Amino acid sequence: MLSPSSRLRLTWTDSKASRSADDQRAQMTALLLLLTMLGFLSDAARATDTLCSLPPVTYAAAKIAYPDSAFALDQLESMGIATWYSDRDVNGNATQTATDLVASCPESSRLSVVVCGLPNKDCDAGYSNGNGTVKTGADYEEFITNLTTLVGNRKVLYMLEPDAVGLIANKGCAVEYGYQSNLSMAISLLSDNPNAEIYLDVGFWTLERSDTADIVAQIVKELAQAGRIKGIALNTSNYRSTTQIAELCANFQTAVGSTDIHCVVDTSRNFQEFANASSTEWCNVRKAGIGAPPTNITDMGNIDYLVYVKPP
Repeated sequence: MLSPSSRLRLTWTDSKASRSADDQRAQMTALLLLLTMLGFLSDAARATDTLCSLPPVTYAAAKIAYPDSAFALDQLESMGIATWYSDRDVNGNATQTATDLVASCPESSRLSVVVCGLPNKDCDAGYSNGNGTVKTGADYEEFITNLTTLVGNRKVLYMLEPDAVGLIANKGCAVEYGYQSNLSMAISLLSDNPNAEIYLDVGFWTLERSDTADIVAQIVKELAQAGRIKGIALNTSNYRSTTQIAELCANFQTAVGSTDIHCVVDTSRNFQEFANASSTEWCNVRKAGIGAPPTNITDMGNIDYLVYVKPP
């Protein structure tokens, strides 16, 4: 059986005239059946730690806008796309989201959660910091405490605060806004759950050079003093191959000086490596393809999970 690192591309034609809706459905059905045959979708292949989440809030509208693709979205929903616990309205009410997640996922599963509520998040680019309800450190503590109360001691995979560590490494606005102290507080609270696995989001590009990898490693070491960090999350909403990310994870392990700290990889867009290399697009590049579905069976010693951090 092929390993989950073998990536398959889900593609749709740009020309509606070239293929009928029935043909598209038949092709997608065949591909999904192939995924099942390879073991990507079988419960047996993921019995060790099945990830569980809620359907992405954006998919309901997408099914209405693109009815011919609704069946494909239904299949993607079953693959454990990470649920965003966020203070932004675009991701739904945070308390209701966490409540629904815990209620809908079997006790045997591991909840898959992206925590995104840092005050003044994305302070450099400013793309993700609008309309958030968390404004202060006190707000953030309440935000995290609410999550820990709702999750309790359930098994959970936390991917913590996209972009935050990279911005701390830049020593700019993240220092001004107290990112590191807020992250330390969050890690401390989340670590109270003995069944929580916590991964700090890190931009893969920071690990391409030894000098920046050393800076990131030092930040992670300092944050790890606040609680239990199992590793880092790489490739969030990006396009690098799983093999390349595993190499960058090894760079990080070298910088940290330990092979005990591992990585998780966002494969939601990484079938076509460097899909955006010849494009001005940076978000949902059309030439990209959906990578291997979420699983903890990775066949890579330093990669604990393949995950869909951002909805494909």
